[in-house]
Amino acid sequence: MARARPIDPDSRRAQLVSAARQVFATKGYHAAGVADIIDGAGVARGTFYNYFESKRAIFQAVLNELMEGVVDAVAPIDVTRPVAPQVRDNLHGVVSMLLEMGDGARILFTDAAGIDAEGMETLGEFYGAATGRIERALRTGQDLGLVRECDVGLMASCLLGLLKEPVYQGLLRRRVFDADGLVDTIFSLVGGGLMRPPDAAA
Repeated sequence: MARARPIDPDSRRAQLVSAARQVFATKGYHAAGVADIIDGAGVARGTFYNYFESKRAIFQAVLNELMEGVVDAVAPIDVTRPVAPQVRDNLHGVVSMLLEMGDGARILFTDAAGIDAEGMETLGEFYGAATGRIERALRTGQDLGLVRECDVGLMASCLLGLLKEPVYQGLLRRRVFDADGLVDTIFSLVGGGLMRPPDAAA
């Protein structure tokens, strides 16, 4: 194996995490090994253990990076500007991020849940943070008279499901979604509901 050129510690760590993300996305957590990550990064085994104590530790780093990417795609709502376009932009940002992740999203939605209690706890914290942001947005909408009275906690979980489930099923079925089309569908459900009013259905 050719010797890797010296790079700074932050770049080396990022290189290892990037290689691990690709390996986990391709092989899954349980089938992947440290040797696969080392080969993917082109580093010596000792270099890997300078940064991570185990496969589980680097998987946690991959999870954290994926979660941060999703969270960073959501901008705070500025109540001095029209709210609906900002909501749509946030939806588009999150959907685009998940679609760009490709198999990385599968790591987030499936592998993390099936590893151990720590993985479940990490995933729970992520969903808690995501629904918390949605709850705050819903309460802001209620204060502005844009959102009807509802159980914001339950509604936040439902809205997160509207976002997550199509992406997850797309990964399972190898179906590629158009971000604009998916956002339009979600936005129309959020804005107008699914059922037609009784007089319109008659």
